[in-house]
Amino acid sequence: MRNILILLSIMILTNVGTCLGIDQSICSPGSEITYFPNGQLKTCTLKNNFAINGVTCNQAAPITLYETGKLKSCVSRDYFNYGTITCNQYGQISFYATGKLNTCELSKTLYIESKTCDQLELISLFENGKLKSCSKPQ
Repeated sequence: MRNILILLSIMILTNVGTCLGIDQSICSPGSEITYFPNGQLKTCTLKNNFAINGVTCNQAAPITLYETGKLKSCVSRDYFNYGTITCNQYGQISFYATGKLNTCELSKTLYIESKTCDQLELISLFENGKLKSCSKPQ
């Protein structure tokens, strides 16, 4: 009995046995839904706003997940802060499988790595966080 309690405690503390998968209940009825070969949800159009990995994804917009259940991309409902970068609300945002920011639409002009990146334009980062590209103000 004691061993069972210890095992259950370890499982609860480490979230072992918790389903990481997100099911199709988040999807709009009638929207196209795709799954990974293991049955995990891959893409669909959201029925309601959906919070995942610190981002609130906008309803009626597509969401794409990694097989691990982490967010790959969506349209952000709110502003999203990532270090000194502020991603625009209602803008496309994407992440690497590690959870690091890949791309987003900037909410304001940003000076990063000796370069000025224009607001309302896409910024793209390498997985190590270094600037890959952005649009200069006109």
